[in-house]
Amino acid sequence: MDEILDFNSEKKLIEASNGIRFLNLIIDYIFFIILIVILVIIFQFDENNDSMINLLAIIGYVLYTSIFEIAFNKTPAKFITKTHVVTDSGEKPTPLNIIGRNLCRIIPFDALSFLFGSSGWHDKFSDTKVIKD
Repeated sequence: MDEILDFNSEKKLIEASNGIRFLNLIIDYIFFIILIVILVIIFQFDENNDSMINLLAIIGYVLYTSIFEIAFNKTPAKFITKTHVVTDSGEKPTPLNIIGRNLCRIIPFDALSFLFGSSGWHDKFSDTKVIKD
């Protein structure tokens, strides 16, 4: 587990483990699935709207994670696991960092990219990381 030093506060920042990151993914997926089910019920999509539901899910997940991370530096799952997003230098990410980070989640197999290194592609490409609060 890497540590970085935030020179502004002299406080060590500790990266969240891959286990915590995986838990964040599962928890956020559960919250997001509940949100999608509610939207499908409200807008009365049916089996004839499969492509619309898929598009809603892809765009919706990017919006879900981006809105929370821009506003709070964390998604609902990160509130639960007491973690948040920072730049590689330990600073608050810009909205552009966050949007780029979450657009990278669309890359096929991004969730599996943790198997090939300590961080996922959405972290590497956006110069962000998840740390403990």
